[in-house]
Amino acid sequence: MITQTLEKKKTVAELEQELAQARQAEQAQKEEQRKQYEEIKAQTIVELCTNAMILNGHLFDFKKLAFNSLQTLYVMLQEYSSRHADGKGNFRLEHENYRVSYKRQGKATFDERSIQAEKHIIDFVNSKFQEDIDTRDLIMSLLERKKGALDINLVQKLYAMENRFNDDNWKRGIELLKESYKYSHSKDYVSFEIRGENGEWTPINLQFSNI
Repeated sequence: MITQTLEKKKTVAELEQELAQARQAEQAQKEEQRKQYEEIKAQTIVELCTNAMILNGHLFDFKKLAFNSLQTLYVMLQEYSSRHADGKGNFRLEHENYRVSYKRQGKATFDERSIQAEKHIIDFVNSKFQEDIDTRDLIMSLLERKKGALDINLVQKLYAMENRFNDDNWKRGIELLKESYKYSHSKDYVSFEIRGENGEWTPINLQFSNI
């Protein structure tokens, strides 16, 4: 009877030892998993961030190339088309299945000299086109203001007619309009598209805004 009790106690002690060993092994396994996780995490973060920095550098270089190339091309377009430089500078280029759009964000304004310019142009229109109401209304419509501001796209049409009339009021009016113009430029945007088999344009996603 005593022998059986001792054997039971010995068995319980052995079980407790085995349990302790199992817990120790489990703890060691968790520690190894933790170390593996932290090593892989560190490798992943360093690898991804390093590649992200490389891609960011490539993207920065590409952005610089894209903007410089398009700005150069736009200057050539202005010279070729004899277009006045006071526009916003927005344009779109297409070649085969590719399309590039260039947009400038900013605000065009005309200062107080534009008021005097209008007076010169109005004097010219009233004296030159007294009998031609349609032409007079057409020219006056180009001086239409929205919320008190002239529209540069309309004023551009006046610029295009600068040398059409040999009149002091007319020429002085156009001159003052050009002098009064100011464009407050804030940011440029470039977007790229490719045309699919169905003819629809699909964006080539690049994010330049924060680079």
